[in-house]
Amino acid sequence: MGKSTGAPRLLTQEQEQQLFEVITTKTPDEVGFPNRKNWDSNIARQWVHNNFGVQYSPRGMLEVLHRLNLSFTRPTYTLAKADPQKQEEFKQEFELLKKPD
Repeated sequence: MGKSTGAPRLLTQEQEQQLFEVITTKTPDEVGFPNRKNWDSNIARQWVHNNFGVQYSPRGMLEVLHRLNLSFTRPTYTLAKADPQKQEEFKQEFELLKKPD
């Protein structure tokens, strides 16, 4: 009998490639998810459903993303243009506000 091939894929290879391209080159707000800048599996599920009419379970979408060699990291935010002097002034003012009279 050999090794089982498992259930057939819900997306074609071309559709999976299109999903990969969208996730790696665009942000969610560029493809119709306002106020969202980072992809997650739920947004990917919605995008697949909207564009291909295929409904994935949360775990199923994680498997698709894993198969496409996509992994997630939590975004970290840095203020590249932050003024260190203003930050220090704010910290001092904040400490004064925190202390009880």
